[in-house]
Amino acid sequence: MQAAGQLLTTRQRLRVFIRHLLRWIRHRSRDLLGFLLAHLWPARAYADSLSAAGIGTVLVCRINGRMGNTLFLTPLIRRLHELLPQASIDLALAYPKAAQLLAHMPGVRRIIVIPYKSARLWRYLAALRRLRACHYDLAIDPTPESSSGRAALSLCRARYRLGFATRSQWASLTHAVALPPEPLHQAVHPVYLLTHILGAAYDAQSVRLWLPLQAEEVEAGRRMIAAVIGCDVSQTTRLAVGFFAHAATNKLIPQSWWQSFWEAFLALEPEAVPVEFLPSPTQAPTIAGFHHLHVPQLRALTSAIAATRLFVTTDSGPMHLASSTSVPTVGLFSTTDPLLYRPLKPSDMALSLAESSPQLIARRCQLLWHLEREGAGSSAPAPAPAPARQFQSDGEIR
Repeated sequence: MQAAGQLLTTRQRLRVFIRHLLRWIRHRSRDLLGFLLAHLWPARAYADSLSAAGIGTVLVCRINGRMGNTLFLTPLIRRLHELLPQASIDLALAYPKAAQLLAHMPGVRRIIVIPYKSARLWRYLAALRRLRACHYDLAIDPTPESSSGRAALSLCRARYRLGFATRSQWASLTHAVALPPEPLHQAVHPVYLLTHILGAAYDAQSVRLWLPLQAEEVEAGRRMIAAVIGCDVSQTTRLAVGFFAHAATNKLIPQSWWQSFWEAFLALEPEAVPVEFLPSPTQAPTIAGFHHLHVPQLRALTSAIAATRLFVTTDSGPMHLASSTSVPTVGLFSTTDPLLYRPLKPSDMALSLAESSPQLIARRCQLLWHLEREGAGSSAPAPAPAPARQFQSDGEIR
């Protein structure tokens, strides 16, 4: 990841443009290839409903290497466990740290990590062997346009195969659901698919990212933040405002923006203690003198975020981790569509940098800060935090 303190140069802007162009070409080529493959075989009749009776094993195929897209599966996992409480759920995923992130979720039995953009053929063959080791009652491709998801769905051994019915759908589905009439958040699509095929209740507004933490994980997160800012463990959710200022080049926010934002926010809330979460142990802090830490283990990172009172972040993986906690999360968007990728809780906000100044965003954040303070029910003055410290470990957030 790139440091937030660097402005985009002309060369970097050109690279961003080329990256977007190549992505557009790749997506259009994928759609065209899918359309051609879909029309090589005779038209298939998909069943549009499925009984939950007799479904004891489920495979979910999501072959994407990003943390956010992996977290977008958590509402589907939760709904699967609610609708099929006795079923064992296996996940075929490409995010390298998927097992670390999701292994202890209720209902999940096994995580099959598929190599992502690897040049080693034997790794794909080993993953294919694991994919075909079990025979599933139901296999699900939860996204409308994923060639890798369709490939995994076609290669697995399953009695029923579920996906979206699109004009470029070439996988050998037994059951399919038509695309929703309106655009949906990427975490809502899989829930829409499952509930419609099973005839279950569906409410897009109730979908939340879900990463349940154990009590000892929550306590460890509080101790971590308390050690960084030098306060009592009971005061972290009253004092600490976490932030993540790093992202891919096209989502990067200049250091000058963060400087203006923090000047405005601390003028409004001088008691607040900013804590920066860094993507790697060698990354310099965005604002000199601020408390900062790096936590490479994703569940420990989530626990540390959960110990703050408010979390402000670029459009990145930590934004989705924060949204899976009870902490109000502010996502700052510059290039991607917030409708598809925003944090999902009622107390979360997605703000456009193009439409809001740092000062206006600081005032919006203050509203969430007071909302959480009222919920905390504590008005006693807190002890002053210690001078800025840092806590670091090995690894890098991706």
